[in-house]
Amino acid sequence: MQYEKGLVLLGSMGALSLMTILSVVIGRIFQSVPAQFQTTLPVGEYAAVTLLIFFGLKSIKDAWDLPTIVRSGEKNGPELDEYVEAEELLKKKVSKRLSNPLEIVWKSFSLVFFAEWGDRSMLATIALGAAQSPWGVASGAIGGHLLATSFAILGGAFLANYISEKLVGYLGGVLFLVFAVATFFGVF
Repeated sequence: MQYEKGLVLLGSMGALSLMTILSVVIGRIFQSVPAQFQTTLPVGEYAAVTLLIFFGLKSIKDAWDLPTIVRSGEKNGPELDEYVEAEELLKKKVSKRLSNPLEIVWKSFSLVFFAEWGDRSMLATIALGAAQSPWGVASGAIGGHLLATSFAILGGAFLANYISEKLVGYLGGVLFLVFAVATFFGVF
């Protein structure tokens, strides 16, 4: 919702493509590991729960820190002046911090890479990479990620016209926490 869609897509797809390739390679390695050396400890799920909780709490904190949108005519006087001043300061800080296209690509890449590490699609890709053609699994997964990410980016740009970034932050944070709990209890 905040940044140029092409840069977000580039960063996101870079992360998802790298993760897919790594997953297929891990699957091929696991295929060659004897059964007596395989562990039953769900390390991937524990890492996923930890990352989901981290991103959930971070999203909620970031949304909490955003100023509340004031519609014209609702507030007057010094409160409105403070709001306008805070909004300008926030815009300067955000635009100054992420004005470089490489920073936007890197932020998208790192957020997606670490959020997706250890999730079910990664584990499924590892399993498919061990059992099926690695080229077919990698190309199919990357194509699927491209389609889903494109829809998500276009949907985010559309939703930006109708809902606030603060609401999206709260909802995203809550969803991260719900998925963390669901993953922890093995719902998905």
